[in-house]
Formats: sequence, structure tokens, C-alpha cells
Amino acid sequence: MELGEKIKYFRKKKGLTIKELSELTNLSIGFISNLERNLNSPSVSNLQLICEVLGINLMEILQSTSEKDFIIRKNERKEIFTTEDKKIKFEMLTNGNKELNGISISIEGNSKYSDISWGHNYDELGIVVKGSLEIQINNETYLLKEGDSIYVSKFTPHRYRNPSNEINITYWFSVKE
Repeated sequence: MELGEKIKYFRKKKGLTIKELSELTNLSIGFISNLERNLNSPSVSNLQLICEVLGINLMEILQSTSEKDFIIRKNERKEIFTTEDKKIKFEMLTNGNKELNGISISIEGNSKYSDISWGHNYDELGIVVKGSLEIQINNETYLLKEGDSIYVSKFTPHRYRNPSNEINITYWFSVKE
């Protein structure tokens, strides 16, 4: 099942029309209709907003529906999003309908990208596996280095960016509720 089909499935499961989802997300009816028909792709922020309104975990809608995949080789990860300038990439670390969700976020060096601000409906754990990450939570900024981890409670907006010259790679994990 493709992303648009999943959004349509969860929208109907929640009993919402496209118009109602549009009103709740402030996204146009045409955008949502095209999204459900896989004619366009949402930004990470838009997808997170849709998931929040539908009461589902972002990972739940992005992951594969196959349950047989329990080993994911680095070169076989499913790419979720890549920014237009190719400086930020989101990839799945888990496949199938698992209780634990995981994504990898790679941010090229000296990236000015810091406009993601999510208030998830799930707790998450982030681990810096390479480089450093600057993360802003509740108007406080923290610098995390390789090996550091951070716990972000649900509904806590946060922003992050790569302040260094080298690539930053973080792994983010959450548990389905």
C-alpha cells in the first residue's frame, strides 16, 4: 500500500471526509485529494500534521506493510523523504508492522535546515550516531555529540540542525501506542 492509500485508509477509518481533514489540517482539499491518489508528496511537517489529526504515529504510516522483514541492510533502507537540495534524508530503520519504529535522519554539514518543528503524539528517543546535532526544545538549545541521546516527550515541539562541517546522522525510535 502506497503512502496516499494509507492516508485515505486512516482518514476513512477515523470517519473523516477529505473536506473535514482539510479543515482540521488547514491543507487544501485539492492537496489532500492529490496526496491520497499519490499525485504529490507531502512535506515532513504536513505529513506529521495529517498523522496528528488522524491520531496515528508518523512511523506507522510510512513503514512497509510486510511483516517478514526483520533485517534491514543499510543499502536497502526505504527512503522516506529527501529535501530538494539533497542535504537532508529520512530513511526507515524498521520494516513491517512492528511495535518499535525507527528512522535515520542524515543532515549534511553546516546545514541551515532547522524548520522542522513537530509535536508528536508519541514519545521518542534520538541517538546521535555521527557528528553533532543542535536541538531546541521548549526554547532551550542543546548540543548533542556522537553517542549522546535525548528523550523527547510526546507533544513537545522541537527543532534541530547540524551545526558542524561534517555530516550528522541520528537514529530516532518510538513505540506504537
